[in-house]
Amino acid sequence: MKEMTIGMWLDEWFKVYVDELSENTVRNYKDARRRISLAYPNLETLALSELRPVAFQKMINELGKKYSRSTLCHIRVLYNRIYKTAIMNQLCMLNPAQGIQIPKYASVKKVEALTIDEQEAFVNAAAKLPVMEHFALMTLLLTGLRCAELSCLTWEDWDKQLCVLIVRKSKTERGKREIPLIPEVSGMLTYLETRKSWHDCPFIFARNGHQVMPEYLRYICKKTGRIARISHVTPHILRHSFATRMIERGADPKSLSMIIGHSNVAFTLQRYVTVDRQHLADQMMLLSRQK
Repeated sequence: MKEMTIGMWLDEWFKVYVDELSENTVRNYKDARRRISLAYPNLETLALSELRPVAFQKMINELGKKYSRSTLCHIRVLYNRIYKTAIMNQLCMLNPAQGIQIPKYASVKKVEALTIDEQEAFVNAAAKLPVMEHFALMTLLLTGLRCAELSCLTWEDWDKQLCVLIVRKSKTERGKREIPLIPEVSGMLTYLETRKSWHDCPFIFARNGHQVMPEYLRYICKKTGRIARISHVTPHILRHSFATRMIERGADPKSLSMIIGHSNVAFTLQRYVTVDRQHLADQMMLLSRQK
């Protein structure tokens, strides 16, 4: 019997082993597969046992000149997973992705938050959308929720008495958390709850009686950005903007890290907070007697 190729096993793996993964994770894995296949079109024609760690490391090193560390990590994790399950199924004996290192020269993808002026323009543009779309974007901006987390919220996840949203489905264990709500968000949820057309749907953010999916949230976010004349806006940028505004207004970094579902405060500050020139100037004025 002819040995299964990497491409054949990838096809099978995506059919069998992704049901328990989040939609965002599956999308990242499919994108990782596409990118490495474009760079190395013959890779998937190899038998599973033909790929050696040294060859895979060389590929990662070359891709590091083009792609960010996060993209390389997605590729590494995907291949590590498919080979672990291949070994479990006795399709091969060696995992060539185990121990692979991401090159230090690979860039770190930086997501910039909206400036205060851009955020104001975005908020004004969002107000022109249908109420559910408007409130979904504002909830992202005022809670720091991930797009997929907001999509999965049900009415049972809103504790009115404690005034919190309970995130039960997240990309990490740390992401499962309670988010305290400010009055503006509570008011939006209260209004949505009164809409009779949505009472039969368990999801807070619903469209035509069905859960609003992350793809649609990304679409309305991009549409709102165009209305606001901002070149590029995504739900993830709204999350970064939330973190940045919180720090600008004096939030404790440890508390912020817990609110947005991070386990590492340094990661929150390094990757999620954008400090502009005016904010730095304002901080320097704390030393001035002329303030």
